[in-house]
Amino acid sequence: MITLFIPENQYFVRKMDYVLESLRTSILLGYVPPGTSITERQIKDVLKVSSSPIREALNQLEAEGLLTRSPHVGTRVAEIVVEDASELYSIQALLQSSAVQICTKKLSETNIRDAEKLNNQIEDIVSSGNVDVSAVKILNYRFHTIVCGISVHPWLTRLISALWIRLPNKTIWLLPNEAKIAVKYHKKILEAIKKRDAVLAGTLMKEHMQRSHKALYG
Repeated sequence: MITLFIPENQYFVRKMDYVLESLRTSILLGYVPPGTSITERQIKDVLKVSSSPIREALNQLEAEGLLTRSPHVGTRVAEIVVEDASELYSIQALLQSSAVQICTKKLSETNIRDAEKLNNQIEDIVSSGNVDVSAVKILNYRFHTIVCGISVHPWLTRLISALWIRLPNKTIWLLPNEAKIAVKYHKKILEAIKKRDAVLAGTLMKEHMQRSHKALYG
């Protein structure tokens, strides 16, 4: 049986989206590394959903290039090759700043509290001095999907998620002081969202992503 990330299903209206988020995040975290064979039966056994949403999710992930299919080999997690991660960071900065700006006035108080809780968890891990990179990666991913409006504009968030997987999200947490700076940016973004200042929230998100870009590539 494969190991899959189980997302919180309150953010998903359709079961296909729930399956898609589980598989996409599992690939992001390395639960199912490149080359891993994955079957409909394995997914069904873990997520307890019917075949139809699983097939839809697999088709979507194949279209995104995260899965490959072959008549003789079956479905496998694709080798993710980033030809130009620097360009992807630039695209993410634009997408996420736009998403936050669009969603700032639409996010619920529950959304904001959930994002704040996630950032507090990241801060606790970072402050411990022994950073669990896998744990921080998923908390950070969930933070970004919430503030970018997964409950408001799921299609936009899916696009951000599809590109997110191709970024070196593990590396940034290993750089000196970058984790603490990320936590501070998250707090500033949340404060802007609480004030419903869409322009400021979007600007801060863009600065946050651009700083990560610069820290990695200069």
